[in-house]
Amino acid sequence: MKTLEVESKESPAKGTSTMRSFVDTIQLLLNTLNHVLIGFVFVYTVWVCYKNGFQLIFTWHVKLCVFGFHVLMAESILAFYSSCSWAVALTQPQRKTTHWVMQVVGAGSIIIGIALEIYYRETKNKKHFSSPHSILGLVALILLVISMCNGLGSLYAVELGKRIKPMYIKLSHHFIGLACFVIGMASLIIGYDKKIFRNNSTPEMQVTLRVMTILVIFLSVLGVLRTIITHVRTLLR
Repeated sequence: MKTLEVESKESPAKGTSTMRSFVDTIQLLLNTLNHVLIGFVFVYTVWVCYKNGFQLIFTWHVKLCVFGFHVLMAESILAFYSSCSWAVALTQPQRKTTHWVMQVVGAGSIIIGIALEIYYRETKNKKHFSSPHSILGLVALILLVISMCNGLGSLYAVELGKRIKPMYIKLSHHFIGLACFVIGMASLIIGYDKKIFRNNSTPEMQVTLRVMTILVIFLSVLGVLRTIITHVRTLLR
């Protein structure tokens, strides 16, 4: 009887451990898939830019914005995920440092990319921010600047805790950063229909790039959404 009693007590723990292991494996596989999608889209975009001509200003607009949003912004979000393979050996402070460094470099890449496009359109006497792609890009840029300023507050949330509740600072940073990332990526999705991709790619690959980018958005923001929900529940208690 004692043996049976011990087994019945251990059984739920084993079941929980098995389920936890299964969930961790799924998360690792999805995270790995996300890295592959991020890398593929960027490498293919570089190939398209190469075919279009690296010497052209517009080519650098495309390459820098994809690098900033699709690579650095996405990977900086993934840096906080426990299943992130390249960050698994990092401590929480190191993950935080890696996150903001990638964010700063990504923001610089995006700002330069958009500035080059503005300069290019100015020299060609073309209208600025007249398409859904460019309007979304502008909104993402504005949110990016706000998010970077807000990120400083999140970085020093403890020091600012006497004036503003740290939870409010972090929640606003997560929300604004999430909006910036999703809108910026949406701008890229529309951008895959631009002339540079039509002339140097195929319709099938354009669709593939859109699908891959949507998957990257979904796989990247799940953790952020969970964090936002957790913060909101904490504030409502």
